[in-house]
Amino acid sequence: MKVRKTQILTLIAILTLAFQALPAMAGSLWDNSGSLFEDRKASDLGDVVTVRVNESIKDSDEGKTSSSKTTDENVNSGFGILDFIRSFGMGSSSSMSSSTKIERTKTIKAIFTCLVVDVLPNGNMVIQGDRDLTSGAETMNVRFSGVIRPQDVSHGNMVDSDRVANAEVVVSGRGLISTTQRPGIISQILKAIF
Repeated sequence: MKVRKTQILTLIAILTLAFQALPAMAGSLWDNSGSLFEDRKASDLGDVVTVRVNESIKDSDEGKTSSSKTTDENVNSGFGILDFIRSFGMGSSSSMSSSTKIERTKTIKAIFTCLVVDVLPNGNMVIQGDRDLTSGAETMNVRFSGVIRPQDVSHGNMVDSDRVANAEVVVSGRGLISTTQRPGIISQILKAIF
């Protein structure tokens, strides 16, 4: 029993010396990198930003044209040896009027999740997002890109499309329907000539 007490006391002494020799490291459960009440906004490469696209474009063109022309020609009867020529007259009148009105309205509503692909020296961020939609043998690719300011990014990393500079939405498709809707090479050549 006495041997056992000695072994335990020796072990406690060794452990006490070992812990005193190690540097003291204080750790905290609290992370000072953010706040409990603040939402972290996108600001670095690879951060995710959600863009609410709500674009409405209304275009209206109107043109009116009118022209008129009147011609009146007369030939008098002959005299002297040319008295057999009878007098005759000729007249013509033409008028043209046209009116053209074109109205186009386009509305695009979508939500895109984009990545920050570049941070400019002034802090603005270049964003880009791609989405592929496949149905049967047809694939449609939609790409959104633009430049946003950090102060325009709201909570939840959302930004409205009217706050995106150089916004570009490109829709392209590939597959059977896209191929058949594209004009053939002969049609393209004839269209270029005429």
